[in-house]
Amino acid sequence: MHRKRQDKGEALIGLAEALTTSGVPKLLLHAWERRYGIEPAERSPTGRRFYTREQVERLRLLKSCSDGGHRIGNLVSLPTDALLRLEAELRARADLSEVFEAVKAMDSDRLQSLLQARAERDTPEQFIRTTALPLMREIGSLWAKGDATIAAEHMTTAQIKRILGGFFDQCPQPAGDAPRLIATTPEREEHDIGALVAALLARLRGWNALFLGANLPAAEIADAAHRRDVSCVCLSALTGRKAALERHLNELRTALSADIGIWIGGAAYRPVSTLNGVTYMADLEVFLDALDRSASHLCAAG
Repeated sequence: MHRKRQDKGEALIGLAEALTTSGVPKLLLHAWERRYGIEPAERSPTGRRFYTREQVERLRLLKSCSDGGHRIGNLVSLPTDALLRLEAELRARADLSEVFEAVKAMDSDRLQSLLQARAERDTPEQFIRTTALPLMREIGSLWAKGDATIAAEHMTTAQIKRILGGFFDQCPQPAGDAPRLIATTPEREEHDIGALVAALLARLRGWNALFLGANLPAAEIADAAHRRDVSCVCLSALTGRKAALERHLNELRTALSADIGIWIGGAAYRPVSTLNGVTYMADLEVFLDALDRSASHLCAAG
């Protein structure tokens, strides 16, 4: 059943169709209404519920993400775009089941075959979003639960880096006046896939990006940044103590020219204190937006 929304003339969807489209059972929807205040757009004088298409899509996303293992209480406050990203991650994780089995079995040949097939099927950015990042996050979770060994993590990391490096080599040469950045990890941080991803995504967007590997002291990073005449330094860290990371950032900020920005990303940097000239990239979308905005600004300034 449909009806027009009285205040906007918008077509509304009746309860039965909303339940069918969203996949949410009637009793569950009523429970969500009571517990979390999820309400229809309108109710008729007889109590019939009517929803907008956006509300029905949101109900579908809530059901999809809760079925994927997330607590509904944590989901209801998220904006729709965040739910969409979460659903995409869940789908990618489910699609990686064969890959996870190869990792657990330490079957390097099978793992290489599966990853290569995905690399040939997807664009580099799609591979990063749906394979590389979800896979490495899940391997970390499996290791924490004792379901994957350090050796399995190293094997997987090597395979992912091989493919990402291949993508990097296939990128066209940047223009002579392209903005420049370097990407690396701080001292004692050996997990450098995040830095490699940052450099690759920047190169795909026309930046002159250089990946420097892992575990660099602040002085070495600053020297490379000045030699390369970069606009920003990208740092990635998954482990490390807050105090050590802050000390490294302060040393680097002091050693760098004021016009060189520092972009940081990764779980270890999340609790780090705010520092002038240092920007935390909360997720991939924030980083990509920063790349595009900075490139436009630098081109305009030039």
